[in-house]
Amino acid sequence: MKKLFLSAAVLLLTAGCSHTMTDHDGKIATAQDLEHHNYVLVAIDGKAYQTAANEMAPNIEFGEKMHLSGTMCNNFFGQGSIKAGVLTAKGVGMTRKFCADATLNQLDQTIGQLLEKGATATLHNDGQRLVLSEGKTQLTFELKDHK
Repeated sequence: MKKLFLSAAVLLLTAGCSHTMTDHDGKIATAQDLEHHNYVLVAIDGKAYQTAANEMAPNIEFGEKMHLSGTMCNNFFGQGSIKAGVLTAKGVGMTRKFCADATLNQLDQTIGQLLEKGATATLHNDGQRLVLSEGKTQLTFELKDHK
């Protein structure tokens, strides 16, 4: 009887740990989760990103029916869609100015490629953090809706 009780306790404890891991990995984003929200960039490939004091923070914003827009170095816009947690936007339009910040110039290419290829979109911290990832590329954003 003691062995049965011990086995049951270990099983329940293990199940609780696996649930914690799922929460840590985030929630697969849906259109309803993203629409009408603005997210600012806080990390690139796991490394913190700090916006210069005189610069606008890179962002991505989702509007009605998954219209998306944002700014890295240049402004971008397009019609997004999300299926099974993969965010895509084919034919994203983008302004073409040169930025002195090499990181921002690279981010223009990165966001364009992520949206064209399709990026897994996960939400963390009850929707306060959005992670877009594809392969080794990962952009992390924090929710910062307009007031």
